[in-house]
Amino acid sequence: MKVLWFANTPCSAVGKLGMNLNSGGWLRSLEEELNKVSEIELAICFYTSQNLVPFKYNCTKFYPVLRRGRKSKISRFIKRFLYSSDDEHEITELIKVIKLFNPGLIHVHGTEENFGLVQYFTDIPVVISIQGNLNSITEKYFSGIPYSIATSNESLLYKLACASIRHSFSQLKKYAERERKILINAKYIIGRTDWDRRITSVLSPNSIYFAGNEILRSAFYGNIWNKSQFGDTIQIITVSKSSMYKGFEAIVSTAKILKENTNLKFVWKVIGLGEKSNIVKIVRKWKGVNFGNLNIQLLGAQSENVVIETLLGSDIYCQPSHIENSPNSLCEAMILGMPVIATFAGGTSSMLKDKKEGILVQGGDSYSLAGAIIELTCNFKMARELGDAANIRATQRHNTKSVKEEYLEIYKIIINS
Repeated sequence: MKVLWFANTPCSAVGKLGMNLNSGGWLRSLEEELNKVSEIELAICFYTSQNLVPFKYNCTKFYPVLRRGRKSKISRFIKRFLYSSDDEHEITELIKVIKLFNPGLIHVHGTEENFGLVQYFTDIPVVISIQGNLNSITEKYFSGIPYSIATSNESLLYKLACASIRHSFSQLKKYAERERKILINAKYIIGRTDWDRRITSVLSPNSIYFAGNEILRSAFYGNIWNKSQFGDTIQIITVSKSSMYKGFEAIVSTAKILKENTNLKFVWKVIGLGEKSNIVKIVRKWKGVNFGNLNIQLLGAQSENVVIETLLGSDIYCQPSHIENSPNSLCEAMILGMPVIATFAGGTSSMLKDKKEGILVQGGDSYSLAGAIIELTCNFKMARELGDAANIRATQRHNTKSVKEEYLEIYKIIINS
């Protein structure tokens, strides 16, 4: 069974290409497992700014496709300024890869890129995995930070570089339009939450929906949160990105509420954001706050081992996003057995049950989020039980063997049909 992936990452080959070893995420794990199956011949196609020839790494064949206009800052600026895409040329190159590898099945990971457009140019069955959904993100983009606030508080440098919030949002809407074109004619969809199933029932009404979970990064399977009590200072942790809809402003508001209305001693660590992150600068200027005075520590990007060590040393994991599908950071905290608080946003209610495997709060409600933190810190027994239940749920959901078998079964059904 020859299977060709189109992915945003070169998966296991990131090390060979000198890229960030933290990239690749759960797809690296799934790639590794599928390569253990003798009947599978796997190839991965991805975009690159380097002029690379196809290569084989471990058991996987890799087909790099050069993305024009990405080598220099000037060419990238021109593309952003013109809101230009190179879909026609790039799809032509992707079709060349399909003809070269001649797969029995094409698996497109995500709808954010133009990979899904290949379905219009091939008779080979194409299945599309839902990661996020751009159309839903456009609706929730300014849920936490109003448009006027975001655009008036970001630095002039971002505006001059055509990387402003206004520009990014316009680009997002353009990609969301392309996403609708991809989904409207999709025949097969792989998702994992009620949220993505409901969305695709509307945007892809004639498709067949399959449930396929994720294999997490291997290091998270061998660790467990084993605190016996909370310390004098509560350690809160969030893993996030510099995105408008990830809820960084909710962290700031919640920390301020805790400082002004309670006696709780806490430190809120944020991995993935640093002082130079655009969203950090916007929120700081908007709120007029000193993050240090609110006990917020911005740790920036960290290695996988540091992330695990920080999570295990923390007391509560918080996911304050305004829209998500099944965030890996939340799943990783759950499989470690941490007490978690997440916003009832997108697919998170499919990841955990409220008051059984964690606590769900309304997105954008900082008072409720602050209250949930107090609720957990006042009852370690409940926090421990929620963490244990989260670990059980996540261990079952992300079982390596089960997930591998899910995808093998999906592949066989589609090919046989």
